[in-house]
Amino acid sequence: MRHTYHYQGNCPSTGQILRLERTPEAEAAARQLMDELPRDLAEGKMFGLLITAEGPFLRAFSGCWQGQVELLGWVPPILTHSPSPVPAELQSLNAQIKQLAGQDCFVRVSQLQEHWKQRIQEVQQLHKEAKRQRDQRRQQGESPLELQRESQREGMLLRRLRSQRQAELQSPERAAAEAQAQILQRKRRRRELSAQLQAEMHQQLSLCLSAGQPWSLASLFPSGPPTGTGECCAPKLLHRAAALGLTPVAMAEFWWGPAAAGRQSGEFYAACQERCQPLIGPLLARARPLEILYQDDQLLAVHKPPGVLCQPGRQNWNQDSLWGRLLPRFPELLPVHRLDLETSGVLLWARNPRSQRHLQAQFAERALEKTYEALLCRAPARREGRIELALAADPERPGCYRPDPDGKACLTDFRQLDGCRTELRPHTGRSHQLRVHAAYGLHSPIAGDSLYGGGPGPLRLHARRLQFTHPGGGQLVLEASPPF
Repeated sequence: MRHTYHYQGNCPSTGQILRLERTPEAEAAARQLMDELPRDLAEGKMFGLLITAEGPFLRAFSGCWQGQVELLGWVPPILTHSPSPVPAELQSLNAQIKQLAGQDCFVRVSQLQEHWKQRIQEVQQLHKEAKRQRDQRRQQGESPLELQRESQREGMLLRRLRSQRQAELQSPERAAAEAQAQILQRKRRRRELSAQLQAEMHQQLSLCLSAGQPWSLASLFPSGPPTGTGECCAPKLLHRAAALGLTPVAMAEFWWGPAAAGRQSGEFYAACQERCQPLIGPLLARARPLEILYQDDQLLAVHKPPGVLCQPGRQNWNQDSLWGRLLPRFPELLPVHRLDLETSGVLLWARNPRSQRHLQAQFAERALEKTYEALLCRAPARREGRIELALAADPERPGCYRPDPDGKACLTDFRQLDGCRTELRPHTGRSHQLRVHAAYGLHSPIAGDSLYGGGPGPLRLHARRLQFTHPGGGQLVLEASPPF
């Protein structure tokens, strides 16, 4: 029986598994593509083909081919790098490091060290033999005073040799130390520039991949995307299909050229786990526009999708955020509060400093009502009630929290809606309050909460309702339905 392979991943909004089959038709089309490829490639490479419902076949190669990243008739790269002086400076630094490392002083030091090492070893060997003979003469009754003088003369000779060695090495070693200091200085600069270039590439890639999407690169690669992310065939094909408005039907990737890393020419392979697999589900999911719940000249409320940061992160590579996506349309936008990366729901923004102060004061004074909806791993033992559980940072798990009687007071009301679906109303706004209260107060973690025992994501936590006083007066109630 033929084994069917599926490219698959979770939709970041709903958690639904999305699949794209490598069908016999896709493999047949890929074999036709093999017939068109040269058989004398200098290095092996992954190629891919995507069949679309609208008719066109898309084809792609990973990375660079024939010295180019973009060739006529092939899917272009996801990211077209912006002009940057960094590569030229890196090239200059590499040339300088190579030139400095090849200076004569390093060779001279090495030669002198080897010369003096051999000479001193020879003298030490002679002294060792002389000592053995003195021991014999001492046993035969020879004068100890004369034997001691011989030993002292040998010691003086060895010290003179070492002084001569030091004097002879002093000048070339000083020159080598100065050159080495210059090399280290340039290597440090090279590391800084490499990190800067990588961060720029990741930021540009995040904007290319997830612009307008209910997810971000930061949500897929919490530790930062590996080098080469987005350069493989599968992401390039799926990204291009979405850009052209084409519907993927089937896809196949194969290796062509000299064997490498266990891959054989003409064989089909799955998406790589490190760089491609995290992108498959999000790229299979159809993009949907950001839902605006309310707007006027004072404030803006949006339905935040899961997997998108509210504001830029701390690392250079995770600067993509909801704020950054909204600023081109609402350049005056100011933050009021935040939701966790994985949490969806009602998110509020101010459109002027006065409104920002007014709205933030309500959050600080707990003068508004927040209602969340969560899907727990188990139905709570009680249908409704209150959780009073003080929390503190967990010293053993940075970024996490735990119950602590000496921690900050936290209060949450809960009400069972339907089975595991539960309403949570926090009266305080501590970090991870609802997640910890569910796990420890209700003894049932929120589904998808990998930090507190809820299993792999996506997190099933949604800010469903927000009631507050409008900066212009009067009560305003905003609601958004959960995506799960």
